[in-house]
Amino acid sequence: MIWLMRQFNVQQWEDKMEETELEFETPALGDGFTFQVVIRCVREAGGRRHDRAFWSDVEEEQVRAHDLVRRVARDVCRRHSAFSPGQAERETSESINAAFAAHPTLRGRWSVQVHVNLSDEVRSLQREAQMRMQKIISEGEAVALRLQKIQELTGISEGLLSSATGQWIARYAVRLAQQPEAAADVVAQMLDERQERAERLVKLVDEMVAVHQQAGIFDLVIASEGALRHALKQLGVDVPPLESDSIFADADLFP
Repeated sequence: MIWLMRQFNVQQWEDKMEETELEFETPALGDGFTFQVVIRCVREAGGRRHDRAFWSDVEEEQVRAHDLVRRVARDVCRRHSAFSPGQAERETSESINAAFAAHPTLRGRWSVQVHVNLSDEVRSLQREAQMRMQKIISEGEAVALRLQKIQELTGISEGLLSSATGQWIARYAVRLAQQPEAAADVVAQMLDERQERAERLVKLVDEMVAVHQQAGIFDLVIASEGALRHALKQLGVDVPPLESDSIFADADLFP
């Protein structure tokens, strides 16, 4: 009877899965900067135990596991630059799990999730560096775009100047494109200049006739032909080239 009472009075302690989280700061390579480390430790369940000393054993095991985690994380992080938290995180996770797997009493009972983050100081420096880099990239793209537009405008300008060579009305076309609202004034000025050019042509012919009054009619005709061709070119009129055997071949006295 006493034996049965003892059996029912014994409590069963259930070994459940437990999760704890460690958060600490540890030096990075060179000890000039630090990492912010957060590690989630998971202790797997191990069944039931009929032992009142069970909880003290669990606490001792947790202390050993946390000490191992901190020690390994510190050793690994000191091998990595404070600006490379990703590499430190991967190696820390692999090293801690390998240490648990090799431990005689913690093997198969613990697993971890590791997060290695930049410290506030390094994060500020990283932000400033990225902003400087982005500024350089943006300025470079702006310069490239400006040069591209200059090249395009240069090609357009070259085409405009090339087409304007020998065409006295080209400058009026440019003004008309820039000031379409002043079309009447531009056209009037163009017609006035054409009139002036025609008057200069008549004057030029008169002067040529006066110069050649003492010459024979043949010389007068030839000289007049040359002056007329020159005047027409000045007015922007296309003048066909002379035949090589023409009697006026020598009349092209003007360039």
